[in-house]
Amino acid sequence: MKGKLRPVGSPVPFPRVHERQELPWAALYRTEFMGSGTEALSLAVAIAIRRHSKVSEPEVIIPAYGCPDLVSAIVAQGARPILVDLLPNDPRMNDLDVREAITPSTVAVVGVGFLGISERLEELSGICREHNLLLIEDSAQCFPPASAFKPDADLVVLSFGRGKPINLMGGGALLIRTDLAGHAEESVGQYPVSLLKVGIKWLVKRLVFNLLMRRWPYYVLERMPFLGIGETRLHKLDTISRLDLPESVLQAGLRDIQLRPLIHQRYDIELGGLEARGWKCLASDRSEIARNDQPQLFPLLRYPVLAPSKDMRDRALAALNSAGIGASAFYGCPLPQIDGVAALVEGAEYPMASDFAWCLLTLPTHEGVTPADVALTGRILFSVAES
Repeated sequence: MKGKLRPVGSPVPFPRVHERQELPWAALYRTEFMGSGTEALSLAVAIAIRRHSKVSEPEVIIPAYGCPDLVSAIVAQGARPILVDLLPNDPRMNDLDVREAITPSTVAVVGVGFLGISERLEELSGICREHNLLLIEDSAQCFPPASAFKPDADLVVLSFGRGKPINLMGGGALLIRTDLAGHAEESVGQYPVSLLKVGIKWLVKRLVFNLLMRRWPYYVLERMPFLGIGETRLHKLDTISRLDLPESVLQAGLRDIQLRPLIHQRYDIELGGLEARGWKCLASDRSEIARNDQPQLFPLLRYPVLAPSKDMRDRALAALNSAGIGASAFYGCPLPQIDGVAALVEGAEYPMASDFAWCLLTLPTHEGVTPADVALTGRILFSVAES
């Protein structure tokens, strides 16, 4: 085995002074850079709460399958996360369940993009307008956000952390639709600003991080249990700050993502026959990824596949990882079953989210994936599907 292909993550680009690109959303949203994507989401929740200042116990609706940082961001503002089940075999929320979850205490709905597949923001926007709620697009896993081309969301969250579409080793952004900027000013202004310094320390950290993402270093790191690589945990959000992000760093990230190969298209071809065997390639339909009038197709963060059963998913994961392909079950379970989350959310059953979690596996799509890796992945998955 020649090391291990990491499940996700692109190298941190080197910041150089080049011709400046305008941010894709610049005409529609004001940008506030934040300490992380979780902090950006928490600020979005704060804006929604201030807009509904008469609500004493605010609630925010989120999907029942997702990152526990969704919960942390909401709880940090003194609000309560309200979980909604998914559509069958789909990472997006059931809009009927969203409607049923709305109460007089609801202040916002969070539509979460999944690995490059955006939520049905137009439908959610219609629901939010009916009930005078803010719609937050969590685009931490998708770039560019869908609302950059059609501003359905009132607020949009981006993340620049490790394992995100643009990797700057940290930071995030909250995009505030221009018609809401004045209302949001007071909420934004309560948080201090920290400066990201691109000095020797940052450059050395970048060099080490990029080195550790290679196959042999990652193979070694993964076998150190105390590092907890790939584990899903609830992290309490203790501090929130805005970020003074050097333009050269962000511009390097924008250029980098536009130059990456579209590995998901290779998977589309290689895995094309799996669906006849009961599997589902969630990103194989280009209409799910096309963002309205988006002029360029961007890479997926990971390639998501649903197996016919948990047993078959687990066998596929074991075979792929044994062969050096960093496949993952992603979060592994619905939100209420992640340690620490159950005490913060209502105890209800979410059958579609559970089925989705038990059958999902994700495949790496970063620039380190070769055609040989994709071909090997295809052989393994077809072998498991036929066994």
